[in-house]
Amino acid sequence: MDEALVNVAHLEASFGDHKVLEDVSFTVEKGGITVLLGASGSGKTTILKHLLGLYDNQPDKISVLGQDMGQLDEDLKKELYLKMGVFYQNGALISSMTVGENIALPLQQHTKISEKIIERMVRLKLHMVNLDDSFDLYPSELSGGMLKRAALARAIIMDPPLVFCDEPGAGLDPVTLASLDELILSLNHQLGITFLIVTHELASIQRIADKIVFLADGKVAFEGDFNAAKKAEHQGVRDFFNTH
Repeated sequence: MDEALVNVAHLEASFGDHKVLEDVSFTVEKGGITVLLGASGSGKTTILKHLLGLYDNQPDKISVLGQDMGQLDEDLKKELYLKMGVFYQNGALISSMTVGENIALPLQQHTKISEKIIERMVRLKLHMVNLDDSFDLYPSELSGGMLKRAALARAIIMDPPLVFCDEPGAGLDPVTLASLDELILSLNHQLGITFLIVTHELASIQRIADKIVFLADGKVAFEGDFNAAKKAEHQGVRDFFNTH
């Protein structure tokens, strides 16, 4: 069995009387791209927040990079966060800072690397995402696709083995979306980065997903690859993959 960098076991979550997640279990294998999918309100964001430690976790429910999220104190959580990249839907770059400054920020805050070396590292990551000429630009000067790539460069600046992406292709046209997918595949293949991606873009899922985890009514309705999803027992899963 492939090594799992993320393991979710019988996770449940409720807000008041509303149960959002019910006995959710799945894994994210090392070196792969796993897509987390489901209708609005199915619990995808709740799962991501649990994985990022933004909600209190019970022991033995969630393991990330071999660490039980329910048993970590704040210092150990901070250490773990440095090994996890996060790619937010809107990019979440600081508008008053240049692209280079935005990407350098994690290195400046969490390492003792010299500014000269930091600049080299930032320019290398910008080259990897095809943004060589964007170091001195501000986020407002970037197109939507460029903004996404800059956000991805920041997510990988600390060379994390695991990156979480929340709707990375939202708002992109099909051509730009395909380009972003190719970039994610390249980083996955060249650097061995494991990705967990929340997306509804069927074309993206077909291009990048090694595994799909489909949520319905707070439960895992399907876990498997794209071809298997088209033949899934769950009607909602089959409908999504055969009617879009």
